[in-house]
Amino acid sequence: MAFAKLAKRAAAGVVLIPIVLLVTYRGGLSFACFVALLAALGAWEFQRMVRARGIDVPGLVVMPGSALVVLAFYVGGIGSAAIVLTAVLLAVMVERLARAGVGGFVTDVSVAVTAVFYTGWLLGFFVLLRQFPGAAVAPGPAGPPDLGRSLVLLVLILAWSSDSGAYFVGSAVGRRKLMARVSPSKTVEGALGAAAASVAAALISKWTYAGFLGTGQAVSAGVLVAAACVVGDLVESMLKRSTGVKDSSGLIPGHGGLLDRFDSLLFAGPVFYVFARVALSGALR
Repeated sequence: MAFAKLAKRAAAGVVLIPIVLLVTYRGGLSFACFVALLAALGAWEFQRMVRARGIDVPGLVVMPGSALVVLAFYVGGIGSAAIVLTAVLLAVMVERLARAGVGGFVTDVSVAVTAVFYTGWLLGFFVLLRQFPGAAVAPGPAGPPDLGRSLVLLVLILAWSSDSGAYFVGSAVGRRKLMARVSPSKTVEGALGAAAASVAAALISKWTYAGFLGTGQAVSAGVLVAAACVVGDLVESMLKRSTGVKDSSGLIPGHGGLLDRFDSLLFAGPVFYVFARVALSGALR
């Protein structure tokens, strides 16, 4: 049974990873539309989970709303995304005013807006990263010809390394529970393994293609992304525990749903974007 699950996970990775790398390489509208699709599917999973607790989230507003928030990041940045998020909030209120019962109005509206924020708003920062302004003054051996592409690849590498480090170290030597009431399987040792793996990946990236990072910046990026990944993982675990579901969906064989697979990236993207804006502000021309 364990081997069959591992085979499914590997097969899903063989399909998904090349798609993610391809759209990241292409950038532009292709990348924004791909992220928007992920946001819409993530909103559907969120809606599916909360309905297990009797909360009625209007999917016809939340799913396209999440996608539109992402596309607004592409068109006009954070300001445009905030306007679209406001419009979605108003649309949710009007829709619930027409259809919700008196007792469920506040809960339905609050959860619906949270769904759009959790998926569309947080994922939208990957669009901002891909459009990152300027060019690196101190490029690595291979460039980078496109700073935005390099940054997206870097945060993906750090997040995947963090998840792997947490899993392997936690499985091997994990003893002390990190937050048992949320996720009994998460350990302090696993979190430290996540940080170590992420920092190692950041340093290797600096020495290969991400020469625009200083050594201190690489270490800081590794620690920050690892911390964001751990928190993102815990938040999604709390979401599943509070709604009583095991997986956000069954969209990805062997992995569960999109939110199960990309939960750490939801927090890593915004954190890494802020880091990049601060750390690289002096390295852009």
